[in-house]
Amino acid sequence: MASLSPQHHLQKANATIQSPTTCSNEALARSKDTMAQMCGAAYLILAMLGPQLSAAASLKVASSTAWVPTACTELEPGVPCRKLYKPPLGTTFVAPCPIESMTSPDGCSAQFAGKSDADQCPQIYCPKALGVTMKLVCGGICCPTCWAPDWVVAIDRHTALDNATVVEPAPQAPPTCTGVRCFEPVCAVGFTKGHVQGNCCYSCVPGR
Repeated sequence: MASLSPQHHLQKANATIQSPTTCSNEALARSKDTMAQMCGAAYLILAMLGPQLSAAASLKVASSTAWVPTACTELEPGVPCRKLYKPPLGTTFVAPCPIESMTSPDGCSAQFAGKSDADQCPQIYCPKALGVTMKLVCGGICCPTCWAPDWVVAIDRHTALDNATVVEPAPQAPPTCTGVRCFEPVCAVGFTKGHVQGNCCYSCVPGR
């Protein structure tokens, strides 16, 4: 077998020393290529879904501003009829609701007595609630109020709490407390569960 020259061994050693740097550069190049492919795929997905996302956002905005009250003929018995307030032609202020929408026109007339047209009703504007624009409506009272239906602004209207800490009123509670629900008191050191005359529920009172 032919012997290798010193120059050959030196070249091999140099290649061994340089190989980690070469491998690192190659790995970095591959990672850049992979990252570029991932970014390209992300841009492609955004380009494909962009119109749909934009349409969905536009629909959400439209649904939060384009609502109207349910037609009075479609309401359940006992639910007040509400209609969008329409200011009288030429007015620049919030005026009273139409007389035909008032539950008590005589009472409203007494309320408005001696007041100028612009002072008869509060000059209010409707804010947004949970991203939904509320609107001025007339629903039986003298002046418009800001309102939005439950199917537009979700409101928690539960009437009972299914909770072990909820208890009945104290037996000593006055008759006006009928129907209330109380919480079981958790008293600190030096206090005990007791009843204060006139209260509906037990409370923590100084220990005896």
